[in-house]
Amino acid sequence: MNRPATGLSDLPVQAAKSRLLLTLVVDTSSSMEGERITELNAALQDWRQQLVEDDVVRRFGEIAMITFGQGHVKLVDLSGDPDQAYVPVSQFDPPPLTAGGVTPMIDGLQYAFDVLAARRQQLRRDGFSLLNRSLVYLITDGIPTDENGHPTSAWRDFAPVIRRQEEGRHLLFFAFGVDGADEFVLRGLAPRAWRLLADARLAEVLSLVSTSIEAAAASSVHDMPADQAYDIVNEQMDRYARMREFLEGKA
Repeated sequence: MNRPATGLSDLPVQAAKSRLLLTLVVDTSSSMEGERITELNAALQDWRQQLVEDDVVRRFGEIAMITFGQGHVKLVDLSGDPDQAYVPVSQFDPPPLTAGGVTPMIDGLQYAFDVLAARRQQLRRDGFSLLNRSLVYLITDGIPTDENGHPTSAWRDFAPVIRRQEEGRHLLFFAFGVDGADEFVLRGLAPRAWRLLADARLAEVLSLVSTSIEAAAASSVHDMPADQAYDIVNEQMDRYARMREFLEGKA
Protein backbone atom coordinates (compact mmCIF):
# COMPACT_ATOMS: atom_id res chain seq x y z
CA MET A 1 0.00 0.00 0.00
CA ASN A 2 1.36 3.40 -0.97
CA ARG A 3 2.22 5.90 1.73
CA PRO A 4 2.69 9.64 1.18
CA ALA A 5 6.21 11.05 1.04
CA THR A 6 7.50 12.41 4.33
CA GLY A 7 8.30 15.78 2.73
CA LEU A 8 10.10 17.20 5.74
CA SER A 9 13.05 19.04 4.22
CA ASP A 10 11.78 22.54 4.90
CA LEU A 11 10.14 22.18 8.31
CA PRO A 12 10.30 25.26 10.55
CA VAL A 13 12.09 25.08 13.87
CA GLN A 14 10.82 26.77 17.04
CA ALA A 15 12.99 29.15 19.01
CA ALA A 16 13.55 26.85 22.00
CA LYS A 17 16.62 24.62 22.01
CA SER A 18 14.88 21.29 22.59
CA ARG A 19 11.89 19.40 21.26
CA LEU A 20 9.35 16.86 22.48
CA LEU A 21 7.93 15.05 19.44
CA LEU A 22 4.38 13.72 19.72
CA THR A 23 2.83 11.51 17.04
CA LEU A 24 -0.82 10.40 16.91
CA VAL A 25 -1.69 7.43 14.69
CA VAL A 26 -5.49 7.35 14.48
CA ASP A 27 -7.92 4.78 13.08
CA THR A 28 -10.35 6.30 10.55
CA SER A 29 -11.63 3.04 9.02
CA SER A 30 -15.29 2.17 8.47
CA SER A 31 -15.75 1.10 12.10
CA MET A 32 -15.20 4.76 13.04
CA GLU A 33 -18.02 6.04 10.81
CA GLY A 34 -21.04 7.90 12.15
CA GLU A 35 -21.21 8.97 15.77
CA ARG A 36 -17.72 7.74 16.61
CA ILE A 37 -15.88 9.97 14.10
CA THR A 38 -18.06 12.90 15.18
CA GLU A 39 -17.10 12.17 18.78
CA LEU A 40 -13.41 11.96 17.83
CA ASN A 41 -13.48 15.31 16.04
CA ALA A 42 -15.08 17.00 19.05
CA ALA A 43 -12.65 15.30 21.43
CA LEU A 44 -9.64 16.47 19.40
CA GLN A 45 -10.80 20.08 19.58
CA ASP A 46 -11.16 19.86 23.36
CA TRP A 47 -7.85 18.02 23.67
CA ARG A 48 -5.87 20.79 22.02
CA GLN A 49 -6.78 22.98 25.00
CA GLN A 50 -5.45 20.35 27.41
CA LEU A 51 -2.13 20.24 25.57
CA VAL A 52 -1.38 23.93 25.83
CA GLU A 53 -2.18 24.00 29.55
CA ASP A 54 1.10 22.19 30.25
CA ASP A 55 3.93 24.74 30.09
CA VAL A 56 6.64 22.26 29.07
CA VAL A 57 4.50 20.69 26.35
CA ARG A 58 3.42 24.10 25.06
CA ARG A 59 7.00 25.40 24.90
CA PHE A 60 8.77 22.35 23.53
CA GLY A 61 6.13 20.09 22.00
CA GLU A 62 5.64 19.40 18.30
CA ILE A 63 2.83 17.17 17.09
CA ALA A 64 1.97 15.22 13.95
CA MET A 65 -1.14 13.16 13.19
CA ILE A 66 -1.40 10.24 10.78
CA THR A 67 -4.67 8.48 9.99
CA PHE A 68 -5.26 5.05 8.52
CA GLY A 69 -8.56 4.20 6.85
CA GLN A 70 -10.48 4.63 3.61
CA GLY A 71 -7.90 2.35 1.99
CA HIS A 72 -4.89 4.56 2.58
CA VAL A 73 -2.59 6.25 5.06
CA LYS A 74 -2.78 10.02 5.36
CA LEU A 75 -0.64 12.69 6.95
CA VAL A 76 -3.16 15.13 8.40
CA ASP A 77 -2.47 18.71 7.34
CA LEU A 78 -2.20 20.60 10.64
CA SER A 79 -0.54 23.73 9.28
CA GLY A 80 -1.88 24.54 5.82
CA ASP A 81 1.36 23.17 4.38
CA PRO A 82 0.99 19.50 3.35
CA ASP A 83 4.78 19.06 3.48
CA GLN A 84 4.97 20.08 7.13
CA ALA A 85 4.28 17.02 9.26
CA TYR A 86 4.99 18.43 12.74
CA VAL A 87 3.65 21.70 14.09
CA PRO A 88 4.22 23.39 17.44
CA VAL A 89 1.63 22.20 19.96
CA SER A 90 0.43 25.80 20.31
CA GLN A 91 -0.60 25.67 16.63
CA PHE A 92 -2.30 22.26 16.74
CA ASP A 93 -5.71 22.70 15.09
CA PRO A 94 -6.79 19.44 13.43
CA PRO A 95 -9.33 19.61 10.59
CA PRO A 96 -12.45 17.41 10.72
CA LEU A 97 -11.62 13.78 10.03
CA THR A 98 -13.74 11.42 7.93
CA ALA A 99 -13.96 7.64 8.20
CA GLY A 100 -14.47 4.65 5.92
CA GLY A 101 -12.85 1.67 4.28
CA VAL A 102 -10.35 -0.88 5.53
CA THR A 103 -7.84 -0.66 8.39
CA PRO A 104 -4.22 -0.39 7.16
CA MET A 105 -2.93 -0.02 10.71
CA ILE A 106 0.58 -1.33 10.13
CA ASP A 107 1.10 0.88 7.07
CA GLY A 108 0.03 3.80 9.25
CA LEU A 109 2.48 2.89 11.98
CA GLN A 110 5.35 2.38 9.54
CA TYR A 111 4.67 5.73 7.94
CA ALA A 112 4.49 7.41 11.35
CA PHE A 113 7.89 5.97 12.25
CA ASP A 114 9.31 7.20 8.92
CA VAL A 115 7.98 10.73 9.49
CA LEU A 116 9.29 10.74 13.05
CA ALA A 117 12.75 9.58 11.97
CA ALA A 118 12.89 12.30 9.31
CA ARG A 119 11.99 14.99 11.84
CA ARG A 120 14.58 13.75 14.33
CA GLN A 121 17.24 13.83 11.63
CA GLN A 122 16.32 17.36 10.64
CA LEU A 123 16.45 18.58 14.22
CA ARG A 124 19.90 17.07 14.64
CA ARG A 125 21.09 18.71 11.42
CA ASP A 126 19.84 22.04 12.71
CA GLY A 127 21.64 21.61 16.03
CA PHE A 128 18.57 20.97 18.17
CA SER A 129 18.25 18.30 20.84
CA LEU A 130 15.29 16.21 21.91
CA LEU A 131 13.90 17.13 25.32
CA ASN A 132 12.84 13.54 25.87
CA ARG A 133 12.01 10.32 24.06
CA SER A 134 9.53 10.81 21.25
CA LEU A 135 6.02 9.64 22.13
CA VAL A 136 3.89 7.68 19.65
CA TYR A 137 0.20 6.91 20.27
CA LEU A 138 -1.96 4.41 18.42
CA ILE A 139 -5.72 4.94 18.84
CA THR A 140 -7.95 2.28 17.28
CA ASP A 141 -11.29 0.54 17.55
CA GLY A 142 -10.47 -2.34 15.22
CA ILE A 143 -7.96 -4.88 13.99
CA PRO A 144 -5.33 -4.41 11.27
CA THR A 145 -6.43 -5.52 7.80
CA ASP A 146 -4.88 -5.87 4.37
CA GLU A 147 -5.97 -3.84 1.34
CA ASN A 148 -8.91 -6.22 0.82
CA GLY A 149 -10.18 -5.81 4.35
CA HIS A 150 -9.00 -9.21 5.58
CA PRO A 151 -7.37 -9.45 9.02
CA THR A 152 -3.59 -9.47 8.79
CA SER A 153 -0.85 -10.63 11.12
CA ALA A 154 1.63 -8.08 9.76
CA TRP A 155 1.67 -6.47 13.20
CA ARG A 156 3.78 -9.42 14.38
CA ASP A 157 6.57 -8.32 12.04
CA PHE A 158 6.25 -4.68 13.09
CA ALA A 159 6.38 -5.32 16.85
CA PRO A 160 10.18 -5.98 16.78
CA VAL A 161 10.64 -2.63 15.01
CA ILE A 162 8.98 -0.92 17.96
CA ARG A 163 11.09 -2.89 20.46
CA ARG A 164 14.31 -1.80 18.72
CA GLN A 165 13.24 1.84 18.83
CA GLU A 166 12.45 1.48 22.53
CA GLU A 167 15.75 -0.23 23.29
CA GLY A 168 17.60 2.49 21.37
CA ARG A 169 15.91 5.05 23.65
CA HIS A 170 14.33 6.77 20.67
CA LEU A 171 10.67 6.58 21.67
CA LEU A 172 7.90 5.27 23.88
CA PHE A 173 4.96 3.61 22.13
CA PHE A 174 1.41 3.48 23.51
CA ALA A 175 -1.57 1.55 22.10
CA PHE A 176 -5.07 2.63 23.16
CA GLY A 177 -8.06 0.60 22.06
CA VAL A 178 -11.73 1.44 22.42
CA ASP A 179 -14.72 -0.85 21.87
CA GLY A 180 -13.93 -3.21 18.98
CA ALA A 181 -10.15 -3.20 19.33
CA ASP A 182 -8.24 -6.48 19.59
CA GLU A 183 -6.54 -6.87 22.97
CA PHE A 184 -4.08 -9.42 21.58
CA VAL A 185 -2.86 -6.98 18.92
CA LEU A 186 -2.63 -4.08 21.37
CA ARG A 187 -0.66 -6.21 23.81
CA GLY A 188 1.65 -7.47 21.07
CA LEU A 189 2.44 -3.98 19.79
CA ALA A 190 2.79 -2.31 23.20
CA PRO A 191 3.30 -4.95 25.91
CA ARG A 192 4.20 -2.32 28.54
CA ALA A 193 1.82 0.42 27.45
CA TRP A 194 -1.45 -0.90 26.03
CA ARG A 195 -4.90 -0.10 27.32
CA LEU A 196 -8.24 -1.49 26.20
CA LEU A 197 -10.85 1.06 27.23
CA ALA A 198 -13.97 -0.65 25.92
CA ASP A 199 -16.47 1.64 27.63
CA ALA A 200 -14.45 4.84 27.47
CA ARG A 201 -15.31 7.82 25.35
CA LEU A 202 -12.62 9.11 23.03
CA ALA A 203 -12.28 12.27 25.13
CA GLU A 204 -11.22 10.06 28.05
CA VAL A 205 -8.67 8.29 25.86
CA LEU A 206 -7.15 11.61 24.82
CA SER A 207 -7.05 12.73 28.45
CA LEU A 208 -4.97 9.64 29.21
CA VAL A 209 -2.70 10.60 26.33
CA SER A 210 -2.28 14.05 27.91
CA THR A 211 -1.48 12.50 31.27
CA SER A 212 1.21 10.29 29.76
CA ILE A 213 2.72 13.23 27.86
CA GLU A 214 2.90 15.29 31.04
CA ALA A 215 4.47 12.42 32.97
CA ALA A 216 7.10 11.81 30.30
CA ALA A 217 7.85 15.50 29.85
CA ALA A 218 8.23 16.09 33.59
CA SER A 219 10.47 13.08 34.18
CA SER A 220 13.98 12.37 32.99
CA VAL A 221 12.92 9.28 31.04
CA HIS A 222 15.22 10.00 28.10
CA ASP A 223 18.16 8.02 29.49
CA MET A 224 16.20 5.39 31.40
CA PRO A 225 15.69 1.82 30.22
CA ALA A 226 12.33 1.56 28.46
CA ASP A 227 10.75 -0.57 31.20
CA GLN A 228 11.58 2.01 33.85
CA ALA A 229 10.25 4.84 31.69
CA TYR A 230 7.00 2.97 31.12
CA ASP A 231 6.66 2.33 34.86
CA ILE A 232 6.77 6.07 35.55
CA VAL A 233 4.26 6.95 32.86
CA ASN A 234 1.91 4.06 33.68
CA GLU A 235 1.89 5.02 37.35
CA GLN A 236 0.72 8.50 36.43
CA MET A 237 -1.95 7.18 34.06
CA ASP A 238 -3.21 4.76 36.72
CA ARG A 239 -3.40 7.60 39.22
CA TYR A 240 -5.39 9.67 36.74
CA ALA A 241 -7.78 6.77 36.04
CA ARG A 242 -8.38 6.17 39.76
CA MET A 243 -9.07 9.85 40.33
CA ARG A 244 -11.51 9.94 37.44
CA GLU A 245 -13.34 6.89 38.76
CA PHE A 246 -13.55 8.47 42.20
CA LEU A 247 -14.94 11.72 40.82
CA GLU A 248 -17.51 9.80 38.79
CA GLY A 249 -18.53 7.75 41.83
CA LYS A 250 -17.25 4.44 40.46
CA ALA A 251 -14.63 3.76 43.13
